[in-house]
Order: sequence, then C-alpha cells, then structure tokens
Amino acid sequence: MGMKIFQGTSFNPETIAVMTRALEDAVETLPYPVSSGTVRSLAKNIIDLASQGERDPQRMKLLALLALQSKT
Repeated sequence: MGMKIFQGTSFNPETIAVMTRALEDAVETLPYPVSSGTVRSLAKNIIDLASQGERDPQRMKLLALLALQSKT
C-alpha cells in the first residue's frame, strides 16, 4: 500500500519512507476493516503535514489520526 499512495508527490525518498511508516502505523491503530477512503484521508493528512515540514513519523501518525477524527 504505502509507497504507491505517495507516488507523484514531490518528496525525497527518505521523507516518503517516513510518511509511509506514519500511514501504516496509523492504519494499524484503526478498527479492521479500514476503508480505502479512510486510508486516502490519512494519506492526505500526512502529505499536508510533510508539506509543512513535519518529519517525525509518530507526530505525523498522531496528527493525521486527530485530523481524521475531527472530520467524522
């Protein structure tokens, strides 16, 4: 899953690896099954965070999940 979602974004490989880890960790915390729409929303949140300069995968994960909760 992960790497494909972030293809086409203008981040270096190290940042994409951090983003992928954050996304996978975030998805693991959600009840199964996780919809593709939820995964896309999380990925968008993580892309937004990375665009703002965030590089800590734990913070990305937490902030992406918080943003997801605030939308539901």
